[in-house]
Amino acid sequence: MEPFSQLELAMREWSRRFLRNSEIFTKSTKDLSDKILNLHYYFNDKAPSQYSQIQQEIINEDSIYLYSNNTLIGQVGGKISREMTSVYIPTDDVSVKWNHLERIILELIDAGYPGCVGCGGPDADEEWDENKNRHYIMKYFN
Repeated sequence: MEPFSQLELAMREWSRRFLRNSEIFTKSTKDLSDKILNLHYYFNDKAPSQYSQIQQEIINEDSIYLYSNNTLIGQVGGKISREMTSVYIPTDDVSVKWNHLERIILELIDAGYPGCVGCGGPDADEEWDENKNRHYIMKYFN
């Protein structure tokens, strides 16, 4: 039995992607944009050797999109993307999911991720299987 549900694993992968890319671009509502930016600044303060840059776009859609190198790598809420490069997290309340993601990200930052060995969790070294994640989502969230 895995220590985390498939949804929790997806959220942990989304969080690691937020932290391990040196340049990220997010799209979200203004309220969430401010929270994302503050968390990003916190990360840069706590891990200056892992310094990253962020750009943001404000959208009216109740979703969060995470990009790196012009590639969608994470999405919370909204219509599921066809891009298999993206970890998709379903939700009816993006703010609630963001709060959960923020807790995971803070735990990772405080543990020293990504500049640490083994602190990303037991699944951090495994390649992410978005096909498996989407299968789970279609089965349990539709």
